[in-house]
Amino acid sequence: MTASVFDSPMFTKLYPVGEAGRLFTHSAEIRAALLVLGTLAKVQTERGEIPEDSAFFIHRSSMEVQIDPAGLADGVAQDGSYIPALAAAFDKAMEAPEHSTYILNNANPQDVADTALMLRLRQLLTQAETALKTLPDSDSRTTLLADLPMIRDTCLRVAFTDAPEIGTNIGEALKLGAPQAPRAPIRTIANWLTLAGDTAANTVPASPANDALRSQLLGLNALFQETSDAASEPLYLPQIALSSLSLLNMASAA
Repeated sequence: MTASVFDSPMFTKLYPVGEAGRLFTHSAEIRAALLVLGTLAKVQTERGEIPEDSAFFIHRSSMEVQIDPAGLADGVAQDGSYIPALAAAFDKAMEAPEHSTYILNNANPQDVADTALMLRLRQLLTQAETALKTLPDSDSRTTLLADLPMIRDTCLRVAFTDAPEIGTNIGEALKLGAPQAPRAPIRTIANWLTLAGDTAANTVPASPANDALRSQLLGLNALFQETSDAASEPLYLPQIALSSLSLLNMASAA
């Protein structure tokens, strides 16, 4: 069996995640991070911090280059983050050293990774909301939908807390909120997704598979809420998100 049922073509109908599965791929992760890097360059040239022609080249290239995630493995093992390795691969792919020297200019790599994650979580919450709205009326469904605007407003924000003016400009360009530290907001989103998945579980037919999925969702979120570091997020967050969306999709189709 695969390490996760959500990566398995055999389990795709037993644990359906729909479009949400694409958000937790390396392709989506890299594409979101490149979008942040391109936007960072655009913002920095508007502030007079990097040359305009270089910013234009970086921004355009960020939407065109293809980066092999396997090529980032050594850098991730060394740095614990994929962003420095991605910036180096982006530099190489651009084949324009006079411009690529301004990639990730004076920026914290973790800020880029965190902001890119928020872009993907924004899409995930939209998918979760759509599925949740199809469920039968209940107090928990009503509460979850009522809480969602607050979740979006307070959690879906850029990082860049050490450079708040740049962060604010990036947020405006990406339609994310003002800079804030992301660790607690990510856990707030995970908790909302868990409650949404648990609500959905009450409307799907009981089965060993569905019961196991619900137990996984609740158990992983309980463990995740006890953490406060970025390193735990790749281990817990995708499984929580896709467990929730799988239950929501099953409930929506019932």
